Amino acid sequence: MKTRAIEIALLLLGLGAFWALTLYQITLPGLHYDEAVEVVPAMQLLLGQPVTTHRGSGIHLDGHLFPIMVMDYIGALNTYLILPFFALLGINVFAIRLMPILVGVLTLLLTYRLGRELYNPRVGVVAVLLLAVQPSFVFWSRQGIFVTNITAPIALACVFYAVRWWRGGAVRNLYAAAFLAGLGLYAKFLFLWIIGALVVALVVLNADRWWQALRQRSLAPFPFRLKWYNVLLAGLCFLLGIAPLIVFNLQTQGTILTLTGNLTSSYYHTNNLNLPLNLKVRLERFRAVLEGSHHLWYLGWNFNNRYWPWIFIGALMITGLVVIAHARDEGRRAFFPWVVIGCVIVASTVTVSDLWFTHFAILMPWPALAVAMALDLLARRGGLDGLHLGRLVPAWRDSLAAQLGLGLALIVLVAALLIGTDLRVDRLYHRELTRSGGAGAHSAAIYDLAAYLEEEGITQPVIMDWGIDAPLRILTQGRVQPVEIFGYEWKAGEDFRRRVAEALQNPNNIYVFHSPQDTVFQRREAFEAEVVAEGKTIVEEKIFRDRSTIPIFVLLRVE
Repeated sequence: MKTRAIEIALLLLGLGAFWALTLYQITLPGLHYDEAVEVVPAMQLLLGQPVTTHRGSGIHLDGHLFPIMVMDYIGALNTYLILPFFALLGINVFAIRLMPILVGVLTLLLTYRLGRELYNPRVGVVAVLLLAVQPSFVFWSRQGIFVTNITAPIALACVFYAVRWWRGGAVRNLYAAAFLAGLGLYAKFLFLWIIGALVVALVVLNADRWWQALRQRSLAPFPFRLKWYNVLLAGLCFLLGIAPLIVFNLQTQGTILTLTGNLTSSYYHTNNLNLPLNLKVRLERFRAVLEGSHHLWYLGWNFNNRYWPWIFIGALMITGLVVIAHARDEGRRAFFPWVVIGCVIVASTVTVSDLWFTHFAILMPWPALAVAMALDLLARRGGLDGLHLGRLVPAWRDSLAAQLGLGLALIVLVAALLIGTDLRVDRLYHRELTRSGGAGAHSAAIYDLAAYLEEEGITQPVIMDWGIDAPLRILTQGRVQPVEIFGYEWKAGEDFRRRVAEALQNPNNIYVFHSPQDTVFQRREAFEAEVVAEGKTIVEEKIFRDRSTIPIFVLLRVE
């Protein structure tokens, strides 16, 4: 009973720390396009506005168009999850951030449950404590829609039910795992990496069982029992989970076109055939995610926890040494999280977009789980739990500390080191976030821009770059309806010049550009050339700067 109380207390401590770190200055950084674009249809549904859907696809019900996807490879799960938050809290940034923070809480709870199911309560609790303060997890959870953090708990739940069934549990666990696998693919197609990793783990970690099964022509060597109709029902559950993605492709073929069109080289010019280089980049970015460093630049600066990669590598070595020397019987479950992590990193070398840091959001719980497992394995099977500190430090022989097992002391020491240094990084990021308000596309200047457009009655600004439209719609609750004319071609072509010429016919138009350092699609030069060709003059109306006085948005008129 006392051990259980300590376990619950530590779990609540981790959850409390996570709440504190994520709720503090929750509206910073500024609302990002990838957050806003997924919830615009939810706002439109609630306010009775015409609903914008990706490729015009969706399901028509009761006179409304309900979206299926927000991109060719990202489902509309966040769109529907945010609806009750908008209904209860209003259409605002607080609601948009609170929902994925709760998804982060769910991720922590599922990390604990999977750690307990695979290993023991100690692993589950330590994993939660490590994950709850990890900078990448903390700040990605605040902007979870931006990174599709819903995929992380879906993956954990899928593995949890699969493990339960694998160990001889009720077949309903298999059905649940199959449904979640389909749902994960619908949420974001990169969930395929997790499915592939589980298949590799199933084959590699059970090679001896497969050999016996082939020799016996039976599944008897495995702990589960499986009938043909179980496989059929599991397949149907999988199809149920992925059904919206199937409907979308029946309507538009969008996912199929994106996958086939970016097979060898992606939209962002990533060469999918150069696997060694891509793997090198992915490993560097995975290290940065562990450190909580380069990918969080938009909070105002780069900080890092350099202990994480070294402890991660050390934990992998500990796992291998202890399993080989003392715990071969635990090899399957000991290597399981490492196989998942390794397979996802390797699979991620092929992408339809780019080698983004954010792709590893789905993997965030696994390093914490792997490190916690390795420490626990060393304590239990490395011969340390029976060795008390009193034997090593005679001065402590009569103290309470002397009764502390060396294995437990090691777990406490390493966990405290990672937690303490992560908390320091979290504090530094929050301090910089207060100073900067967010940088680049994450700048809080978007709030000032939205307020200005409303105050001046500019309801249809002409948007000249990516990343501006959706946040303005959300922040003004649709009262500002931007008109995008920049186009998604990398170079301005004849179509762009035609759209500019049409826009110039209205002398009241306001044109919104990003400042040069934040521009994605370079259109300023082509725009100015078209204005000159029409014999008109550009007038700079206003510049919006971030808290560091760096220009972010430029508003132009044409006279």
